[in-house]
Amino acid sequence: MKNIVKLTCLFVAGWWMAGCTANYEKYNTEPYVTYDPSIPALLKTMMERMMYVQQNNSQMVDQMVGTLGGYFTLSNRWGGQNFDTFNASDEWNAIPYNEMFEGIYSNYFRIEEATNASGHYWAMARLLRGAVMMRVADCYGPIPYSQVSKGEFYVEYDPLEEVYLAILDDLSYAATVLYTYSQDYPALFPLSGNDDIFDGNYAAWARLANSLSLRVAVRTDNRQAGESAAVHPAGLITANSHNATVDPKAQGNPYQLASASWGDLRVNSSIVDYMLGYGDPRCEEYFMNSTFNGYTGQMIGMRSGTAGFEKSDVAGYSMPNLQSGSHLPLFLAAETSFLLAEACLKGWNVPGTAQSNYEDGVRLSLEQYGITGSAITDYLADDTSTPNNHSGDPRGSLYNYTRSTDITVKWDDTDGDQKNLERIITQKWIANYPMGLEAWAEFRRTGYPELAPTIDNLSEGVITNTARGLRRLRYPYTERNLNRANYDKALALLGGTDNESVELFWAKKN
Repeated sequence: MKNIVKLTCLFVAGWWMAGCTANYEKYNTEPYVTYDPSIPALLKTMMERMMYVQQNNSQMVDQMVGTLGGYFTLSNRWGGQNFDTFNASDEWNAIPYNEMFEGIYSNYFRIEEATNASGHYWAMARLLRGAVMMRVADCYGPIPYSQVSKGEFYVEYDPLEEVYLAILDDLSYAATVLYTYSQDYPALFPLSGNDDIFDGNYAAWARLANSLSLRVAVRTDNRQAGESAAVHPAGLITANSHNATVDPKAQGNPYQLASASWGDLRVNSSIVDYMLGYGDPRCEEYFMNSTFNGYTGQMIGMRSGTAGFEKSDVAGYSMPNLQSGSHLPLFLAAETSFLLAEACLKGWNVPGTAQSNYEDGVRLSLEQYGITGSAITDYLADDTSTPNNHSGDPRGSLYNYTRSTDITVKWDDTDGDQKNLERIITQKWIANYPMGLEAWAEFRRTGYPELAPTIDNLSEGVITNTARGLRRLRYPYTERNLNRANYDKALALLGGTDNESVELFWAKKN
């Protein structure tokens, strides 16, 4: 009898605690709960790490590392140590890791304390941590995640597979809490004025969380996560009106500044050659004409990875066609369709077919740039145009490149899954311009598109195949110096070596 009483008490206590926890979450999401008034500003600072607007951070992360994705070429040499020649300095190599860790966690733990790790602000903090740490993990591989706590950044690394699972957990939690809040309080926008992406619209943030989950799921081949994201009640980013973009406001678009004002950035030959080969109607939206004597009126991209040149010698290559106020994309509706197309190829239970999702992705991207009607129909029906070779470069034949791919735009079921995967990734790459870090991750994962390789390999034998390029970034010297014991353990997760030739588990191995 005594044991029965004990069990009953434990059951009642457990039920009461579960009820309190549920109610606490409810109360902590309602509008009358008092929060630290600084939280919206803290979240705004965290948002900036999703896609940098600040000019120096943008250049050091999204532009310098992002050029590995084939959208841009660095038209300055900064003393000769660069990512595109595979010999970036220790200082530059450390910036993407350290800047994003510091920029996220310094605010993350303040929000955790202020909210008691509950409610809509906490959901936003978790979403932003997941989104930004995915950028870090994609670049470096295994990183500290589950063990990071307030004041404790130099902790043990998680295996990369577990990092992505934790990111999916953060994103899923955020999608549910934010969507529920948006349905319960449709007129309230707690982050309005501190959100340059969605102006505090939690329904839109929930869609972004699900879309990022789909991106993670496809990258890591996690069927369950992908199928769950596709049917979440908050939905996905499926219309251009949903697009997640950052308004640069007074700071101005950093890519425009780096190209037009500093002369440090030109468009890459690969993206120009692909799109010119297809007669792509987005070319004029993406690129400006060359200013080389004898080549004006043409769009000419610059080959990447030359060891030494004068900035003035390459100034004539095409610049990106951007204005100071041009928004920076974070996640576009076209990408959702391409992710769903690939999920269909994998046999996942998601809406549509591989072909219908692929064609929706192309259409959405073209419409995003004001292209409609027969121009879309003709583009999708083109079964003959292929990417251009890079020939007749204004600086000479050393910079020419002959491609082997013959991929066309038109969907063809008889081509088989691998060929159609190349088709999907190629069009996703074009649509996602200029998100360089994402393009680099997808190039490593799939081998597509066919990027013109680096001309000068200064890696001292680390990179043996220039066409495949860097496979990851080495860990920052600060981790070796300040987190040595855990850094040494992390090497085992990488197979024993910390350099730029090590493949992440999701990367194409040949």
